[in-house]
Amino acid sequence: MLSVKKYAWLVAGLGLGLLFTFIGIYGFTMQQSWEHFLTFLILMMISELHAININQSYLTMEFGFVYASVLIFGPIPAAVMKFLSTLITQGYLRRRYEFKEKFRIIFFNIGQYMISFFGAIGSYFLAVKIFAGNGTIYTALARGVAILVYFFLNNLMVEAYIYLDRNKKPFLKLGQSLINDATTYIIAVPAGIIMSETYNRLGIYAIFLVFVPYIIIVYIYRLYMNLIATNRELRALYDVAATMTSTLDIDEVLEIVLVSIENLAPWDTACLYIYRQNALVPAVYDGFCDSKFRDVRIKPGEGITGSSLLKGKGEIVNNCQKDPRFLHVVGLPQDTKSMMVVPLISGSELIGAISLTSSKNFVYTQKHLTLMSILASQAAVAISNARLFDRTAQMAITDGLTKLYNYRYIYDELERQVNRVKYKGGFFSLIIIDVDHFKTINDMYGHLIGDEILQNLAKVLKDNVREKDVVGRYGGEEFAIILPDISSVEAAGIAERIRQVVEKTELSRTVSGKSLYITVSAGVASYPDDALSVDDLVRKADNALLFGAKQDGRNKVVQFKKNLK
Repeated sequence: MLSVKKYAWLVAGLGLGLLFTFIGIYGFTMQQSWEHFLTFLILMMISELHAININQSYLTMEFGFVYASVLIFGPIPAAVMKFLSTLITQGYLRRRYEFKEKFRIIFFNIGQYMISFFGAIGSYFLAVKIFAGNGTIYTALARGVAILVYFFLNNLMVEAYIYLDRNKKPFLKLGQSLINDATTYIIAVPAGIIMSETYNRLGIYAIFLVFVPYIIIVYIYRLYMNLIATNRELRALYDVAATMTSTLDIDEVLEIVLVSIENLAPWDTACLYIYRQNALVPAVYDGFCDSKFRDVRIKPGEGITGSSLLKGKGEIVNNCQKDPRFLHVVGLPQDTKSMMVVPLISGSELIGAISLTSSKNFVYTQKHLTLMSILASQAAVAISNARLFDRTAQMAITDGLTKLYNYRYIYDELERQVNRVKYKGGFFSLIIIDVDHFKTINDMYGHLIGDEILQNLAKVLKDNVREKDVVGRYGGEEFAIILPDISSVEAAGIAERIRQVVEKTELSRTVSGKSLYITVSAGVASYPDDALSVDDLVRKADNALLFGAKQDGRNKVVQFKKNLK
């Protein structure tokens, strides 16, 4: 496949070849003075440097000057003028680019302009022969054909370059580009005609009558767009701040931050990292082409992102492939050129970082960094508050010793499961487990040993059920396990497996080093087969435990039966 570099130099070589070939054949002669030529060249360059950005397209008088220069100076001088204008203006606009890339893009632009120009000139003379008329209408038709050829050749070559450079579908946005560019031509062509007529009647300096109003309009429009952009950015920051402070759900806060970034800065990839276990971990992200990106871990000081976190301030990096700190993380596009990173810090607490990348060079400005830093500051506080709320809420439903759910949460979950079964059907089971002779263990070895046994028993229970099952400390040495979509018979089998594991597992040691083992008893009941309410279900499981397993010698699992009422 043709690479973007080969394509660029192919276009550049063909375009320059056409220019020098025609100069060699027809020579470089013009009737006007060099003063007029240089004045027109300067005005052309100024117009190219003052393009108006509209809907990801550029409104410029560039073609108006090309068109007028052909009418005033002739095709060859006009081509040379366009060559010089493009060389100087593109060199200035891309002055911060890496030399090889800058050189390639400048000469590609020169080449595609020359091909479009001479293609248009050739089509004009061909159209004149085809129409075979000398009237104004025939001349206008021939010029219209030339303008269309220039227009289509220019857009086709640029779209091909974008396709090869960014590996996107060929000519995906060609239609939109043609529509946007057509607006420029609708304005530029009449302007070119006016300039040539003004020159012929009033001289070179009368062209300023057309040029100066254009420059004034450009500056007024830029000021207007800057005001709109500033208003949009401030509004976005306000909306983000208002939305973030309206919720304490940390996942919702993270999504709000990611969505809001779109209104503040351009990006191909965006990631909000959370600082967890001494590393930055992707929390929410977009634009990455590999799902393995979620497993990325960046330590403080590692890469551009980790470096920004460690320094505590945002950073913009252009030509980031040349930066030794740049990490080629999985899923990041290969053509990444620009990167902006801002840390999330609340007080002295490291919260995370926001990282944006783009395939374009020098896409991020100091303004982008300032806006993102403001957003990062708000986001850090919101995430910190959400975390604090989450910890507080977790403490309200968690047993302090075992870190399992507490009695309150167990009852709430039983209510939820009952409602689920009522409205959606199905069943669930409850296991209540009690440590045998736990008072004796406390009396013999002390409460510290007793607490350690309960902590280790909690871990055994968690390790022997499914992730969606709910394990809690029901009270004292009693534990409860809620098993969604598990029948009473299946639950009894799970309880028996747990009983056997507990019986063989060392849960503590005495000061002298003696291993301590315990046994447990369990009662099992199911909803709706055994009970019609939460209280009834708990009572039935309790009865199976107390009047079944305990009375039958302990270290047993008993499934509820009617005779245990």
